[in-house]
Amino acid sequence: MGKPLGAPERGQEGDRGVVKVYLALAVVVGVFLYFAYSVATLPGSDGLPGDGGYISDEVWYVTSARNILHDFFKTPANSPYYTTTLDCLTNGSKIVKEYSNLNAVTVTGEVKCYIRRGFPYPDKEGILSYYNFEHPPLAKYVIGLMEAIRDEPLFWRIPSMALGAATLVLVFLSARRVAGETWALVGTGLMVLDNTFRAMSGIAMLDIYLSFFTALLVYLHLSGRPLGVGAALGLAASVKYSGAFPLFGLAYIYGRRSLWSFAAVFLMATSTFILANMPIAGQLGVQRWIHEVLAALSWHTTSRPPGPVASNPLDWLYMHNSFALYINPDIYASGTPAYLVALVYSLYRRDDVSLLYLSTYGGYWLVYLLGNHTLYSFYTTQFSPLAHILVAELLAEVARRGRASSAGDAQGVAAVEN
Repeated sequence: MGKPLGAPERGQEGDRGVVKVYLALAVVVGVFLYFAYSVATLPGSDGLPGDGGYISDEVWYVTSARNILHDFFKTPANSPYYTTTLDCLTNGSKIVKEYSNLNAVTVTGEVKCYIRRGFPYPDKEGILSYYNFEHPPLAKYVIGLMEAIRDEPLFWRIPSMALGAATLVLVFLSARRVAGETWALVGTGLMVLDNTFRAMSGIAMLDIYLSFFTALLVYLHLSGRPLGVGAALGLAASVKYSGAFPLFGLAYIYGRRSLWSFAAVFLMATSTFILANMPIAGQLGVQRWIHEVLAALSWHTTSRPPGPVASNPLDWLYMHNSFALYINPDIYASGTPAYLVALVYSLYRRDDVSLLYLSTYGGYWLVYLLGNHTLYSFYTTQFSPLAHILVAELLAEVARRGRASSAGDAQGVAAVEN
């Protein structure tokens, strides 16, 4: 019997299914970008009086990026504003911001000289010479590049939105390898519900960069590209030192196969990290740069003075003691139950993605046990991609077992009837 006229071939059905999945993925990414943009366009504070400004810890990262752009790359930000001293003003200068903690003013118009060109600084003591050496410089290079194009709040946040969307795509592509397209799409959609990841994708802070490179590392590992894994690890560590946390899992995964494989990953990561830091080390001098790195590692293992609500890695699993990113509207880095679900499943599953999740999450416990008890809930942005890949894998496994159980029941019924 021939097939009905106009019935599609199986390949055509498959192609249509793939198209539907990718259209759904585009919708998920579009919804995510809408939410990220709604954060990125919030007014902020401590910038222009009565106008836009900084959100949360942007006060440290955006300003240090501007300082690095000016002092290390000899390039001023593209802005009509100048932060300068009173003796540099002219008759054409118009003061737009005065400071209580800085011996400076921000002006528009003509100036005889200036300290910094760019969007008005927050009123923080020492901010005009702050480079944020507590963290490596890679993300600040990107923010500085945006400031060189146009130094205003939305432009600082464009890379965060783009990297957030790219991270979702990487989560889908990675989850597809271990869970299939349907459950990969579900896991990616659930990631949009992660309050922390969604909010951090609209703010010019470091953690969304860290999330992207961690997701890239997982994708390259599942694709069988160890040198790419090393490069992604080095890039993650060049954003924040916590980017190196997957190293523990990679040491176990690659060390089981061959010490040479792990050595290749490690050497690629180290080389990438050094290359990313060369613009800073080249001007500071190697000895001063090493001193700054060691000082940063000491800083990261020491508790800070009281301030924003701190938390420990256990709090993150239960969404307790969440960091306030913005007030009115209230935006908290409150995370998602997926972190706990993924942790329990990874302890059971113990595959490569599970090991990388345990390694990354466990790295924060290591920092906590070494003495730093002022951790913050937005740090979960880094391992959110891993958690949602595991959730997709869990859902796929539950679905498989459900189908197998249903098939077994049907066979049993048929046997009884016969």
